[in-house]
Amino acid sequence: MSGAIIGILLAISSGLLSLVGLISIFISMNSQHNVQRSREILWSILTLPYKKNLFLEKGTIGREVFRKFILYEQIIGEKNSFLHRIINFAKIAIVFCGLIWTTIVYYLFKQSSSAIEQGFLILCIILADLFVYYFITKILGLLTSTSKVGRLPTVNELLDADILGANTITIASVSSQLRVINSEIFIGFPVPFNNLRVNISIQENAFSSKMPIGKDFSFNLENRIKDFKKLSDEDFKLLDDDYCYYSICNLKALENSTQHNSIFATIELLSKQGYVSTEFFFEGLNNVNNTNFIIYPFAFDERFINRKSELDPFSRYIKRDREFNLTNETEWFNVGKSFFKFFDKE
Repeated sequence: MSGAIIGILLAISSGLLSLVGLISIFISMNSQHNVQRSREILWSILTLPYKKNLFLEKGTIGREVFRKFILYEQIIGEKNSFLHRIINFAKIAIVFCGLIWTTIVYYLFKQSSSAIEQGFLILCIILADLFVYYFITKILGLLTSTSKVGRLPTVNELLDADILGANTITIASVSSQLRVINSEIFIGFPVPFNNLRVNISIQENAFSSKMPIGKDFSFNLENRIKDFKKLSDEDFKLLDDDYCYYSICNLKALENSTQHNSIFATIELLSKQGYVSTEFFFEGLNNVNNTNFIIYPFAFDERFINRKSELDPFSRYIKRDREFNLTNETEWFNVGKSFFKFFDKE
């Protein structure tokens, strides 16, 4: 193999690598729009619970959550066959360049009589092949995934209330609704959230001290964790709308004890993300049988929401007090350690 042939091979590989560079720029520009649009939708989802007049229009928040989640799923999971073909071409071009380099190095290795030169050639081709492998698998292989390019959560991660970093539990709380069908109470969500734990407490009215359903209310979560029912995304029911419903309570216990026609219900949701309580009020309950109606929330309250922020007082406290070992990232989350202990005992 003459020097001219080696020069031609290197020129070919340089041209191919330049073409791959242009392809990479095209792919990144094409993906950036989807990433930016997905990020805007994600921000709007995360800020939904804090909108002004959130519960003014009944059921609106649930429909908006459903619409935004569907749109986010469509953009994140979009499959572009043309983009896949371009990426596959880039992979083939890089592999071909790797073969050219290997051939040239093998020829020079055979021609060299110095052990130092041979060792240097072997080191160079190993590094080059590792670079080719890394670029194909870790860079070009990820460009087809909008969530990985933009470091955005997948839809399943966004629906999981045990994954820290989002406010899934709050979104589930404000978008929930209660449905009473023939004395049975269902809690419904617009999308199938996962790893939620729910507990319901019912009073005859908002000022009643009696709770015929649910144990005596106390915020001692450590003693009440067993009262929470874990909801699985595989156990929901479809009634006469598109909500995911779970049976959580029966009003039979109120049949003989209720003297008023109004009911005040508190729904508590718990996950590793924190604790959120939602209040529901409905009236006109003259008979617990032969009923079919929907109750929408009118207020919610967040407590111990796990955040990773320099502005969070608890994070600043543990950094100042040095009470905990800060090498563990989970200890930066607000009261996250105590919540993890609760779930470990479960």
